[in-house]
Amino acid sequence: MAGISGISVYGLLCTVAPAALLDGSRSYQLAAEFFSDFSLTFYIENISPAILRDLTDADYGIESLWEGGLKDVAGFAFKADACLACTEDPQQERFLGEIVLAGHSTLGAKASSKGQKAAELRVVVAGARGASARRGELLHEDDAGSAGQAAGALAYALLRTEARFALAGYSSSLNLKSAAEARASGRLLVTAGASRTSIFTAGAPDASLVFGLLPPGDNYDESLLASIVHIASEIDAGRANLPDGARCGPNGCRAGLRLSFICVGLTMLGECARFREIAGRHFGVENIAEDVYIPLNLSAAALSNGLLRCKEDRVTVLYIVSKVFEALPEVLSALELVDYTPYAVAGKGMTQSKSYREKVQRGWWQGSHVLDNTIWDESSTTTGEFSGMTSAAFSSRFQQRWAYRPSYLGAAQFAALCALSKAIEAANSLEVETVANEMRLMNLSEFYARVKFDAFGQIAVMPHVTQVPTPLGSKHPGEFDYFMYMTVWPGKGSDFTFPFPSWAFRRCFFEMVDLDGTACFGRGHCSAGGACVCQDGWEGVSCEIPRATSSDTMTIVVAVLGAVIAAAAFATLVRLYYRRSQRKLQAQLAALFAILHDAHWMRDSQRVSQAWKSLQNFGYTPARASEEVARRSKAQSEEAGVCVAYLLSQDFADLARSRTDKEDPTFYDMKDTFFFGPKPIGQEQTCPRDGGAGCALIDTLVPAHRRRCTHFLSWTWGYTLSTVQDGLSTWTAIEGLAPSEVFLFMCFFVNNQYRILSGKQVSAAELEHTFEACLTRAGRMVALLDTWDNPRYLNRIWTIFEQHVAIQKKLPVTMVLTSGATDALIAQYEAGKPGLLRVMDALTKVNSESAEAHVPDDAEAVKSIILSSSTFSDVDTQIIDFMLHWMSSTFEAHMKQIMAPAGKVGLRKSRTGLSVTVGTESEGFGYFSAFKKSLSSLSEIPEDEDSSTVYVSSDLSNYEKP
Repeated sequence: MAGISGISVYGLLCTVAPAALLDGSRSYQLAAEFFSDFSLTFYIENISPAILRDLTDADYGIESLWEGGLKDVAGFAFKADACLACTEDPQQERFLGEIVLAGHSTLGAKASSKGQKAAELRVVVAGARGASARRGELLHEDDAGSAGQAAGALAYALLRTEARFALAGYSSSLNLKSAAEARASGRLLVTAGASRTSIFTAGAPDASLVFGLLPPGDNYDESLLASIVHIASEIDAGRANLPDGARCGPNGCRAGLRLSFICVGLTMLGECARFREIAGRHFGVENIAEDVYIPLNLSAAALSNGLLRCKEDRVTVLYIVSKVFEALPEVLSALELVDYTPYAVAGKGMTQSKSYREKVQRGWWQGSHVLDNTIWDESSTTTGEFSGMTSAAFSSRFQQRWAYRPSYLGAAQFAALCALSKAIEAANSLEVETVANEMRLMNLSEFYARVKFDAFGQIAVMPHVTQVPTPLGSKHPGEFDYFMYMTVWPGKGSDFTFPFPSWAFRRCFFEMVDLDGTACFGRGHCSAGGACVCQDGWEGVSCEIPRATSSDTMTIVVAVLGAVIAAAAFATLVRLYYRRSQRKLQAQLAALFAILHDAHWMRDSQRVSQAWKSLQNFGYTPARASEEVARRSKAQSEEAGVCVAYLLSQDFADLARSRTDKEDPTFYDMKDTFFFGPKPIGQEQTCPRDGGAGCALIDTLVPAHRRRCTHFLSWTWGYTLSTVQDGLSTWTAIEGLAPSEVFLFMCFFVNNQYRILSGKQVSAAELEHTFEACLTRAGRMVALLDTWDNPRYLNRIWTIFEQHVAIQKKLPVTMVLTSGATDALIAQYEAGKPGLLRVMDALTKVNSESAEAHVPDDAEAVKSIILSSSTFSDVDTQIIDFMLHWMSSTFEAHMKQIMAPAGKVGLRKSRTGLSVTVGTESEGFGYFSAFKKSLSSLSEIPEDEDSSTVYVSSDLSNYEKP
């Protein structure tokens, strides 16, 4: 390298994505061999044992170390979005399920003792040292227990080394600290996995020391949306052809474009709002339809309803905004089920999962044609100016070494080293500012992309738009394990399949095939409507039947042909009838599915079987029926609520008391004996959600006690049996609800505790998904407080979060107190202003930052979710305003009761109940006006000789709600 040698580059491998970590680390190692003057040191910040094993296995000669220690460390899982840390302080333990080589305090195994944690630390450190004999070594950096430093291992490493250059890995959130430290210390940082613009714009323009190999995040969405508008215009202008089986509307493709975003999960709502602005520039604001919101558990009902609304609204482009890879297959399956074929389905990063690619290549044709994008065009034939490699050569070299093809993440890491090497070579110096200046001026053509940076140091290119190819089919079984995305934009419109062919056409093309996978048996072609059009001499649904033409059997032929023609004519009439009666057919299907839905809820196998026999007339095969049964069983298990009548029953009380041997157990007491006692409930039953052993408590109940949830119960497991029963009994009585008709989402029953309490499979993020989906589905929340006086409800992060989300989503929340707590609250109200101020003080002690959860990991996860879209201060203010609004509402309700003119019937306070639903649609939480109004009415309270009696109307359930 032009006389420059002995260069020391420090690299950070910190990621939640296994592919990013593996591809990145391996590309670094490949580069270390390719550029022999480099010495690479890796700081690994967030890594699971499986990946550590992959990095440090036979190549490093420490198999015995792994077998002797790490295999026994249990409970590891990746966290979302960031490498979070914990401390060794016993009062602040936050074990998050990762091994983090950036510091001893961030060991994430759920260790039972400090001794076990220390043992794990020794194994990890030894593993790192054992690997250090090799170029591209792993180096342990102790963060001294600082949670802040542990979130930025490279930043900390830069504080302790003399390295002038650093490489940062994936993702944006993990580059924040290292970028800041690089600027502060005058080091040059190249990051291959950050697209967040703020990382780069934090520096001064034209003076950047931080350079990124991924373009700004908005560029990905810009390219996808621009490509759709471009190809539609090209088709209208005659410069591109419609694919077989596809057609645009009567006014052309461009005029028919209408876009809707499918937003999966609450955290994506902000993203969707931002994307609407981008889409408006390309499609026109008038062509952007209402968003479809889908909860993170991908509720089949919510998805189908949303897609049907899009279909009715003539939406032709669906854009999926989700962090959940599973969203795309679910959307495609639902589209086929409701027979809705948009012009295009797109989603940034949605086709990148290995499972999705393999599923398509193994014959899942429904997954083809989806639009995605990437910075690296694998099919590019460009030869890198510095590396001398093409994309194919890089992939081949990578595959020869590690037996699989790299992702764009691997190519980006390699390109980062190419860019840095080129800058050092051009500068002929190791001075940071000199090399940085060469980076700013760079215009390097590489196989990865043209490496040219904007004023703030971020690569200035537009991502390529890709399209998932169709399956290769049974003729190519050896190629099922990999396929290459087709790059369709820019400049490759001839390969762009737009609009989507209809489901019927694609079904004909892939299912009406011979043993070689040829459509219509190679004796015809598929029409746009999905039927085989046969060549002369052939007939049948798939052109599989030869026509008889012998003159010796002409009479028979004529008769047969007559019958065939008659049958064909009849079939044509039937098809025309069904096409003209599509709405009627959809109504019939809806009715059959309604029967099937109800039969599933009631576990009526006979009615389920009858419904499926009827559905076979609509083309539902037994295999599809089996899949649908499993899907519906899963959905109903996730959507079910426990009946209030069962919760209030003697049967449930007897079960709780006999299991715990306590008269009034808490639900924490019940947890231990219900799920981990001598006879765990549901442990032997198969879970309809994942097919594993052990199901949710809700799945063990009889049909009468489990139906689709009607309300979401916000509560804590620290409540006793009597508290829950008293509160629910009071609420249903005041509201006039029949307990047998009310079904609650109650996490104790609905969540699969065998997955959660054992620490396996279900993460806190997944708990959030379930909560969010059920809250949205139920549409109303019931919040149960055990007391007004500093209730534990306001000290738990889950209940604070639940209130926060309900307020954000503008859902009505009914606050419920037990009868005893109501008595105590009314006593304070009747004490006048001092009592009101005592209540106000008790209900305004909200501190979400210090709120706790029974599982510390959950508390940290929920807080990170809150901080992703808000602040602790904002949430506290929101909850305080809500509680004060509820307080003033209950006070006014009580005043109306005692001032009722009819009857002046004396009623003991022990029988008094207050239940006020606080809505958020028409009024805000303007506490001061509401509270002043309540205080002003104190002068109207009549004096009573007996302070234990107040005068109220006889029917508490009929008071007028404010």
